[in-house]
Amino acid sequence: MATSASISIQGDTLTLSGVLDHESVLDIDQQGQQWLLESQTREYKLDLGAITYSSSAGIALLLGWLRIAQQQQKTLQFLHMPVSMIALANVGGLEDLLV
Repeated sequence: MATSASISIQGDTLTLSGVLDHESVLDIDQQGQQWLLESQTREYKLDLGAITYSSSAGIALLLGWLRIAQQQQKTLQFLHMPVSMIALANVGGLEDLLV
């Protein structure tokens, strides 16, 4: 089964849509990193409302981007996180970081 995810960037908000799994995360990780590293904004929003499915690879992607933001002394706020992703974060004990 082919999987896909897409990124849309408008100002300080990056919107993710589609499926976040081990394949699609590889395709979009670099775009998100570039957005965090090159933008002059200090506060970012990541809208997850259009995610249709996420495996633990999606959670790993968010943690990686959160780490980059923190290293750059920027804040990253997660918006509209799907219930399934919240459940994954809870299982991993990551709810305080992501939710």
